[in-house]
Amino acid sequence: MRAINLFNNWVNIGKDDGMEINHPPSVNYMFSIIPSSILNRKISFLDIGCGNGWVVRRVSSDFTCNLTVGIDGAQNMIDKAISFDNRSKYINMDINNLNSYKDTFDVIFSMEVLYYLKDPQHTFDYIFESLLKSGGCCIVGIDYYIENTSSLTWSDDLGVPMQKYSIKTWKNFLIKSGFCNVSVSQFGQKDNWQGTLILYGEKNNFF
Repeated sequence: MRAINLFNNWVNIGKDDGMEINHPPSVNYMFSIIPSSILNRKISFLDIGCGNGWVVRRVSSDFTCNLTVGIDGAQNMIDKAISFDNRSKYINMDINNLNSYKDTFDVIFSMEVLYYLKDPQHTFDYIFESLLKSGGCCIVGIDYYIENTSSLTWSDDLGVPMQKYSIKTWKNFLIKSGFCNVSVSQFGQKDNWQGTLILYGEKNNFF
């Protein structure tokens, strides 16, 4: 709840565009990882923790899509997203509990969100079992992780709980859920900043 209050307030004070200003290089890199065999077809796309919808808007503009959806726990973020975009679907939903959502997607994306979750393993399990289409992929970007020591003050700085995991643990979440072709990479490393941790996994067609 504290995180939701924080993000609702960011909209009120005009801080909701911070991700759009600071993270395009990481997002560009994330999309470069996704195989063209997925992106070159008509896709359905879900952004978990979409904020003001900037990635959803970009995807609906840059790719051929039959469905683009953003989910966020902060109502103010959803309202802002809807004000920018009447082509996509935006839903206010607790991302700790996605079980009530039933559409399926070719690409599931999340940036700077999943460390706020109480149980990331449960979320990855549900993504794999119920939200991701066979032949689709999930890609996640995370700055808050144990090896990125410069990020570890964020929870105290912002006054919101965050889950602190290692690169190995994040990778194992995907493996335990059943994802194949799982990979991890770090983008934007410099000085004492270890970069955005990028997690990628696919769901084979035989599932």
